[in-house]
Amino acid sequence: MDDPRLTALVRKIEAAGWKWISGKHIPHGTQLIVSDGAQNATLDFYPQRGRCVIGGAESSLRWGLSQMTAPQPSDGAGGSVTPRATKAASALITGAHVGMDESGKGDWYGPLVVAAVYVDSQTLVALQRGGVRDSKELDGASLPQIAALVERVVPESSRRVTVLDPEVYNRRYAGLGNVNLLLAELYAETATPVRESTSCERIVCDQFAQRADRLERSFAAAGLPQPEQMHHAEAASVAVAAASVLASARFGAELVRLGAVAGLRGQLPAGASAVRALKAAAQHILSREGREGLGRYAKLNFNPVQEVLDSFDSREG
Repeated sequence: MDDPRLTALVRKIEAAGWKWISGKHIPHGTQLIVSDGAQNATLDFYPQRGRCVIGGAESSLRWGLSQMTAPQPSDGAGGSVTPRATKAASALITGAHVGMDESGKGDWYGPLVVAAVYVDSQTLVALQRGGVRDSKELDGASLPQIAALVERVVPESSRRVTVLDPEVYNRRYAGLGNVNLLLAELYAETATPVRESTSCERIVCDQFAQRADRLERSFAAAGLPQPEQMHHAEAASVAVAAASVLASARFGAELVRLGAVAGLRGQLPAGASAVRALKAAAQHILSREGREGLGRYAKLNFNPVQEVLDSFDSREG
């Protein structure tokens, strides 16, 4: 509870007259269980992305928490956020649509993964019954199982997973200089074949950047319909939740694969907060493959990664 953003949220919860207790341990975050005396909801706070995920049954409490934690529009130098991109997800989307989400954006190691999943009335019910929900609510053991369920229920032509390996990521990032611009391109590239296969004109995604116009421009350039960007979209869309499951499962599998390639005893470390483990993996890779080798495993735009490289260069020099 030492993050000032989480402390501020707790104060808002208490000011609303709600009670809270600490929830279960979640990777890279903190969970609170919030109650208004009649209903409960979960609030998962992820400091790396400054993001909250609200869970639990649809209720006025959950809606209130979503409104409380939704980022506010900004008209500063960073650009404005359109109303359609700042609404918090509340009502469940039941019509046919494509849902999208990504994994790996905030991690030192591994690829950037984007997934798109099309659902209709039949597949939506099957995914709900199978327990598909936001990947952050699933533990490491159940995530691959739910991902396999999604792949069984949704035809291959109605889903797509794009994996941008670190080497390719680093090249494309160098050309754009902004991870959200790169993500906007990947979202459009991933959505295109699913839209062509399904002829679906509704695409919903979790808003990954403050500025909505970047994704809108990428979609327009690809001839795609304007995307519906919303906060906590995985709570409103089973398709977005399914996409989050496929993206997270593939990202986790890639960390395992790349860890083996790097000669580590286990997978590459996830996230960006366990600095000791992250730096130890970097030193191992540098000792085996040199400076160029690290770019085959790590996203070089992270400042701490550059610091590790600078330290390596100074020693080698």
